[in-house]
Amino acid sequence: MDWVSIFLPSLSSILSGVLIWKFKALQAAGEAERLERARKHEALVDGVVAMLRDRLIDVMDHYLSIGWVPHHKAEAVNKMYLAYHGLGGNDIVTQTYLQFTTLPHAVPQGRND
Repeated sequence: MDWVSIFLPSLSSILSGVLIWKFKALQAAGEAERLERARKHEALVDGVVAMLRDRLIDVMDHYLSIGWVPHHKAEAVNKMYLAYHGLGGNDIVTQTYLQFTTLPHAVPQGRND
């Protein structure tokens, strides 16, 4: 019997095993990378929601306390709120926003704010 006919089936099995092992290792690395990207994305969304929440509360509380809001500030708050809400934020900010939307867009008579 020829050494090639003995060695070739063994070599084929070994190479198949190595290829399968390498494929599974690459697949596991890709899954780990995907999970890390998802974790980072979630952290970024949470951070943006927290910053929008903080800014929205500050701005809306300020204008609610003086009783009016300039039109350009109302538009900016609206855009921030829509982004905040679209990212999943929804709590006391929504209640405050609903009050904020009722504010007049001019200085009330007799005020010099």
